[in-house]
Amino acid sequence: MVTEVRHPAAVAALKTIHTIIFAAELSAIFWLVISGLVGRRDRTVGIAAAVVAGEVAVFLANDGVCPITPLTERMGAAHGSVSDIFLPVALARTTPVWSTALLLLAGLLHLRSLVGRAERCL
Repeated sequence: MVTEVRHPAAVAALKTIHTIIFAAELSAIFWLVISGLVGRRDRTVGIAAAVVAGEVAVFLANDGVCPITPLTERMGAAHGSVSDIFLPVALARTTPVWSTALLLLAGLLHLRSLVGRAERCL
């Protein structure tokens, strides 16, 4: 008989880390949208884009699952997904949908800014 070992302190720590990472990623996405709205192009935009691109690469490389999720579940959490990082369930379940929409919006806003600058240079 195999007994499942639970590590509540490790689960709490992983959920906290997951929450911090999620907040940082969401901040970077919001910064990309805001900077696209105002046409800002500086190092902060590049850093935000690199942070988001890194997260997207990790997420896609793990078949659409954050690597912290299975680790949290192995430590004894019933669910280690983003819904366990203190978000309302409806918001958590749709995170990939609305975050992708925000990234597309940011991309379009930055593209609009680039096109506008190119036209002014002509």
